[in-house]
Amino acid sequence: MKLNEIYEEYNKHFSTGILPYTKCMNCGKVYYYPRDSCPVCGKGDLKIMQSTGNGKVYSYTKFNNGFYGIISFSEGFRAYMDISGNNPQIGMEVEIKFKKIKDNLLPYAELK
Repeated sequence: MKLNEIYEEYNKHFSTGILPYTKCMNCGKVYYYPRDSCPVCGKGDLKIMQSTGNGKVYSYTKFNNGFYGIISFSEGFRAYMDISGNNPQIGMEVEIKFKKIKDNLLPYAELK
């Protein structure tokens, strides 16, 4: 799969309210950020998967009156994104939602 095809697949998932992630079919590594080869084994045998959208705050920081953090998902990958809600704490459960920013739908984590 070429990188532009992976971005297209991610955007299709975003438009339906689903958080995608990538799984390497060679070594089994799962990760969020689009790449055209596995960051572990370097192979290009990749499959776009659908996340449940449920995760937990792994770490966070406050910046410009908002919160940003690393979310750890039940499927085994982590992603950095906005966190919506007050006073996030490590280990708090989140659900992925989407918001439109300049013509793009992008995921953010909403505290449960």
